[in-house]
Amino acid sequence: DAPLQAYTDPEVRRVALEQLVLRTKALNLPGCAAEVCARLPEPPAAEAVTSAVVTLVGIGALTQCEKLTPLGQLLTKLPVDVRLGKLILYGVCFGAADEALTIAAALTSRSPFMSPMERRDQADASKLNFTLFQSDHLAVLNAYSQYDSMRNDERYSFARERFLGIKTLQQIGQLKRQLLESLSHAGIVPPGLRAGGIEAAGRRDGSDGVRSSIKQQGRPSTELLAGLLCAGLWPNVAVIHAPKTKKGAAAAQHVRLQTRKADAIAPEPEEASVHPSSVNSKLNGDEWISPYIVFHERVQTTKVYIRDCSPVPPLAILLFGGGELIQGADGLLSVDNWLGITVPPQEAQQICDLRERLGDVLNRMVHRRAGDFGGSEHLPLIDALSALVEARASEPEPVAGAQQVWGSQGGGGGAKKKNKGSKGKGRGRGGG
Repeated sequence: DAPLQAYTDPEVRRVALEQLVLRTKALNLPGCAAEVCARLPEPPAAEAVTSAVVTLVGIGALTQCEKLTPLGQLLTKLPVDVRLGKLILYGVCFGAADEALTIAAALTSRSPFMSPMERRDQADASKLNFTLFQSDHLAVLNAYSQYDSMRNDERYSFARERFLGIKTLQQIGQLKRQLLESLSHAGIVPPGLRAGGIEAAGRRDGSDGVRSSIKQQGRPSTELLAGLLCAGLWPNVAVIHAPKTKKGAAAAQHVRLQTRKADAIAPEPEEASVHPSSVNSKLNGDEWISPYIVFHERVQTTKVYIRDCSPVPPLAILLFGGGELIQGADGLLSVDNWLGITVPPQEAQQICDLRERLGDVLNRMVHRRAGDFGGSEHLPLIDALSALVEARASEPEPVAGAQQVWGSQGGGGGAKKKNKGSKGKGRGRGGG
């Protein structure tokens, strides 16, 4: 047996470093992130710092020269994982803060879906009935929303009948309120919101109190929520590989997901399968509504599995995914010089322009005056982006004919493989 260490490693050597790197950039400390971290009394591994910088550049929080973007400036104010922070911020921009907070809280909790051995078939059928847009993440959102809409005396029987963990649902509500308090403290939503006060407001209207506290009107479409998931979960995106057989569409057990490898360096994609617990585990190759999915985590047992996944409209990848959009020839748009999608050439520049303008919205959130939370001048842009994502999602590309490119930093496969996304004519940056 290996001997026990006398002392545990310091926390800076045991946790992800994205937040630490953001803090060093916010303080304008001299030197690059690796140099700043190397000056710590017990510095983290250089590889861990490099990985954190790559992640921050990939989500659009840092530029290639390690300067904070407007998105990065906002993320420095939030005590959450940077990916979940981006999801929440985009949710605020698009009038979907309540839903984004629910999804973010659920991603940091265990799954509320229970599967007792003796009633597994019934539990699986109940879970499938919560499905929206073929999405595991939106299934959780739907389950929580139904639970939250009920009176307190009805919630326990609902959770018991639908095989839901009541304590997990309660924890999601608590995390939502804490996250909203952090947003209020950061000046992203109106000030003065505290978790206790939000809970008190919820007791008055029979909810968790978040929606009423921020006065959110209406509910976003499932297509838009899928796009916001792309913003938050990038670069965890996969291309569905399900070539037709002589007998027709590929059976569910033959559907494969081609993902970027965890080290983000290997040139070839990593092949994965849909986890049996996913609501999509029984979908045949021609039943998926998009050729692309996003996921939160991959696990390896007998093989690599994608546990929870959500289809994402191709246009949403171009508008919300990654840190940089590069325009190539013949309508090829490449996200981070890694995943490329071909669009009509006349639309390519328009998509780049829309992405730039979305960065302007985040920039306004950084520099707005105290008490200014309306943002009415950007409402037409937000409404247009929402409508565009929803319209394009209604006519998804066929999986077998999707045209995509995996650049030199990632991997994947599709009907056509090219590599002309590295030299672009134009660029658009998400998040500033």
